[in-house]
Amino acid sequence: MARVPVPEYTSVTGTFYKNNVLSEDVRHYTAKRPRTGLRGVKLLHNNAPAHRSAVVTEYLQKNNIETLPHPPYSPDLSPCDFWLNPHIKGYLRGRRFETRSAVGSALYQCTNSISKEMFQKAFCDWLIRLEKCVKMGGEYFEGFH
Repeated sequence: MARVPVPEYTSVTGTFYKNNVLSEDVRHYTAKRPRTGLRGVKLLHNNAPAHRSAVVTEYLQKNNIETLPHPPYSPDLSPCDFWLNPHIKGYLRGRRFETRSAVGSALYQCTNSISKEMFQKAFCDWLIRLEKCVKMGGEYFEGFH
């Protein structure tokens, strides 16, 4: 997946997301999987406005990219909320940065330090959380605390 720095004073709009992130992801998968391309790839979006924008929805449909459904507010079901963000916070805790570039460099180092095994564990944990949510009829908050 693409790691795209957001230029200073730039908002992540649907157009920015489509042009800079999704198009890069499409190039990545098409290059990595020349025979199958995007077939079988499913995208997990949260409900950020950029993800739900018409320009993004149109782009996903045009490229036959399937998205997984995501409840309106579900931090317990979002790998970024329950795993990645806490990992990044732990990595950055207690550090001070002089420039935006230094923060970007630290984030790059942090994400590059994530092993394949860490990703696998996060997604196994995610599946367990999803199964709990289904078993509890959507009332998943109580089951994770």
